[in-house]
Amino acid sequence: ACGSKASEDSTMSMCSKNMESAIRPSSTLPRGGTCRPVAAIEAGMLAGAEIVPGSDAEIVASHCTKDLSWLQPSIDSLENLGTKVVGVHIYSKCGLAPIGAPAGAHLHTLPNLGRNDQVYAEYLATRHHSLPGQVFFLKDSSFHYGGHDFKKYERSAVQMAQELRTRGFSCGRAPPHCGPAGNGSQWHERAVLEAFVLRNYKEKHTQRLRGGAPVNATFNSPTQSIGAWLASVLSQPTYSELRAREVWPVCYGGSFAARREQILRVSAADWAALAKSLSRADNLEEGHYMERSWAALLSPPLPTNVARQLLCHPAVKKAPYSGMLLATVGHHTHKHTQTHTHKHTHKHTHTHTHTHTH
Repeated sequence: ACGSKASEDSTMSMCSKNMESAIRPSSTLPRGGTCRPVAAIEAGMLAGAEIVPGSDAEIVASHCTKDLSWLQPSIDSLENLGTKVVGVHIYSKCGLAPIGAPAGAHLHTLPNLGRNDQVYAEYLATRHHSLPGQVFFLKDSSFHYGGHDFKKYERSAVQMAQELRTRGFSCGRAPPHCGPAGNGSQWHERAVLEAFVLRNYKEKHTQRLRGGAPVNATFNSPTQSIGAWLASVLSQPTYSELRAREVWPVCYGGSFAARREQILRVSAADWAALAKSLSRADNLEEGHYMERSWAALLSPPLPTNVARQLLCHPAVKKAPYSGMLLATVGHHTHKHTQTHTHKHTHKHTHTHTHTHTH
């Protein structure tokens, strides 16, 4: 839909194929030779986490054509959980009046540029000084997948709110399952992810005149990768902090929630710069860059030791899930020798040993 960026609809079948070209950074195998499952690592992270009670919240909905009658039940479920919804902001981009909008919702009309990612960045730039305790960012298509594969990965507003109590960020979609080689995870190797491009994207949703989108705009970004784009848009301190992390969380699907303190880690000027960059066209490559950047921008960095534990897992090398670390791949020890050759800038070969147990 023109108001909410289409996800990579055909990519679920590509996930298992990409697993065949996974890489394993041998230098990060934890001491003792054991690679713990991602779930165990995450459980350790949450063990000492502070539990933050529910607070006031706003919902930001990016609208194009979908019925919004699912919004009021979501609000009711959040209220029952103890999260007070103090405002609902609907940003409509396709020239259509929202159907099923909750009573009292604030309606904003924007040009049809940048889809849901531009909406969210615009809200954060303009509301930076008056944010509620929590913000839920939702696409109008969030719960309209029907029989699509993505439906089984949906997470409700209540599930997001519950996760916000122990984390400053929560994704509206669980990580995809990636075939017999292992399940996907939210964690991505930054060195692989930052080279992500989507040059061969099949444009099912072409540029639209509807809502004021320029029909002559192209999909491809002037920059050459997600890393280059972030470097060109963000302030030097914000980009340097991101670049220093070895592992980034990634939230696919375009719906998520964040606590105020995490939003404020990024300046209003940075959010405004992102919104401006995302206003280049309706359907644009930068939207896919932004989709992969939200969680990292809105989450604190992982402790180095935790990042190194995660990096013992293989990472997907190719789009659309570039850098994704697999969650369940068994244990690895230094008993069996395999030689892997990776091409790097300095053209050297790594040899490392491990045993696969499935």
